[in-house]
Amino acid sequence: MKHNPLKRSVALSAVVGLACLGLMLAGTLAPMAILPKLDLTMMLALSVTALAVDAYWSPERKLSWPALAANTVLGGAAFALLPWCAGVTGDVPVWVLGLAGAAVFGIACLLYTAALERIATGPRAPLAPVGTAFMLYLAGQCLSGLL
Repeated sequence: MKHNPLKRSVALSAVVGLACLGLMLAGTLAPMAILPKLDLTMMLALSVTALAVDAYWSPERKLSWPALAANTVLGGAAFALLPWCAGVTGDVPVWVLGLAGAAVFGIACLLYTAALERIATGPRAPLAPVGTAFMLYLAGQCLSGLL
């Protein structure tokens, strides 16, 4: 499992599943609370969180095009099915969440991998993956309110 390129999809499924579980429990325990909606900014936050977890999980910084395509499809499935099963989609259709999630995760995966390959700090800067993820999230703030 150490050199499996689909670990990013596993990390994304875990992060999205935990977020959906938290939103579902918060909606159940506090029904009048205002919860964050699943929009492109939230998808980007979950994606970069999963990518940062994957960066610490395996220090391998290389991703091939077939692995990127497979991760994009599996990321779209995770963003479509997990929120739908948890009931946190609101009035957004499932296919829209799937397409938007695939696009966001695929682009975030490509940009994050390119940034980490460019940095290549090694053991000197242990917080570089988190900083890169945070900067990518800040760059994606222009996506707020689009979905």
